Amino acid sequence: MDSRIDTSVMDEIIQVGSDMQDLDLVNTFEGNLSIMKDGLLYITPGRTSKKKLNYQNICVFDEKIGEQINGGRPSSETKMHRGAYKVKKGINAVIHCHAPFLTAHAIANEPIISNANPELLFHYHDIPVVPYGQPGTDEIIEKAAPYLKYRNLVLLANHGVLSVASNLGLSAQRIISAEKLAKIFLIANLIGKPQPIPETEYYRLMGRPLDL
Repeated sequence: MDSRIDTSVMDEIIQVGSDMQDLDLVNTFEGNLSIMKDGLLYITPGRTSKKKLNYQNICVFDEKIGEQINGGRPSSETKMHRGAYKVKKGINAVIHCHAPFLTAHAIANEPIISNANPELLFHYHDIPVVPYGQPGTDEIIEKAAPYLKYRNLVLLANHGVLSVASNLGLSAQRIISAEKLAKIFLIANLIGKPQPIPETEYYRLMGRPLDL
């Protein structure tokens, strides 16, 4: 293995990828995870179960010279991942997946906006929908760029969800939490009309800077 590669980064991708597949958030054909560290981009390979990730198949690119130094065929969304690191300074991890409830919102082009849930406001403020971009192209991240400057998780119209963070575990937890919130809002709207929290609390939470 190339001496530039940090296997502890691969271990993190292997663990988080496996955990997300256990939650049905990714699978062989859907979802990709990446970490950027010391000028190297580590990203999951295409068409590979996240339960079968290993040191041999995780793709690694030396971004300084544009050379692939490990793995086979990289994820088809590598361009989106690369672009995200350029758009959002300070992030070290990116996850794209098709979480069912969040993706349903993306397909319906319906953002998740509510003044009834403190957790949504605290962690996300809201979850916007980015205009459609062709999968596998730079168009996705070009469309997402204005939204990622102010949000750490966005819906990709007719496609899925994109989460960025300072580390891979946090990026995954944002998706897990947002997926649960999307489910809760669906149930709440079936039961009745969600009731707003006090206005002063709403503005306090919306004014809080979002974490990386």
